[in-house]
Amino acid sequence: MAALISSIVRTAARASLAAGIWLALSPAASLPAHAQVEQSIKVIVNDNPISAYDIEQRMRFLAVTSGEKPSAELQKKATEMLIDERLQIEAGKEQKLYADEGDVNRVVESMAQKNKLDAAGLAQALGKAGINVKTLKDRIRAQLVWQDVIRKKFSHTVTVGQRDIDAALAQSGTINLAQSTTLQLRRVSFSGGGGDAGIARRLAQAEDLRRRFRSCNTLPLIAKDFSGASVGGVSTTKASAVRQPQRAMLMHAEVNQMTAPSIASGRVELYALCGKDTKAEAPQERDTARRELMNKEMMDKADDYLAELRKEAFIERR
Repeated sequence: MAALISSIVRTAARASLAAGIWLALSPAASLPAHAQVEQSIKVIVNDNPISAYDIEQRMRFLAVTSGEKPSAELQKKATEMLIDERLQIEAGKEQKLYADEGDVNRVVESMAQKNKLDAAGLAQALGKAGINVKTLKDRIRAQLVWQDVIRKKFSHTVTVGQRDIDAALAQSGTINLAQSTTLQLRRVSFSGGGGDAGIARRLAQAEDLRRRFRSCNTLPLIAKDFSGASVGGVSTTKASAVRQPQRAMLMHAEVNQMTAPSIASGRVELYALCGKDTKAEAPQERDTARRELMNKEMMDKADDYLAELRKEAFIERR
């Protein structure tokens, strides 16, 4: 249930709502009660009003969950958050997506349970800080709707390949991909003398062969058109046994691609990748990495979409 609380979009208040409730229960975090704020309209978002009371309540909520003191800056943050949420709810209506009140209440109940309370006790704790529980529910409701909007609009466009997962795991140091990856390779070498001019000529030949390369099966036939080119048979080796920079290029290459040519002991050589197998030594870590990458891409798309909605919206500040 905690996952329902987490918004897929980055907002000005990304701090966990669940964690923030602990502050709400602390006497030191409680704010003095204020007189009721006048119900004046401060912002119009398309046809949706935001009142002074809405802003006051959200500012109090942010003060409790972030530890910041009420200020003009925090008021601005609260206002911008409410504008975003009005646009998110509106986007949901356009796609006939609405937050089920049962889901909203279940999130509230889950948050209460984490603090050894029931929903009524949580509402009372918020009330002591001068916050109507409706403020919390409005926040959760907007997050749930926006989550559904983004999933419906972008889920079919987000793809994470095995190479992306490999790169993420390698960067995090979770697994040693070079040790767990087996490569099937064909090496092409261009030999001959001629000093620097000869090497330059062979590099040009290697690049030409690379452009014409389509598959490992046809490589020997193509290589016959290049003088001094020799093609080895298919060999199987651990990626860790291949020297750099070829290893890095092969780890990022797709099957039936060739690496860029390099110079080794006076020869120009390049590799054709005929097969690649990465053992799933850490399936749970790979699944976690895949979900994190997809979530990041969805969040990026959500940010861009929200910026687009803001750009197209009629926003009047009073």
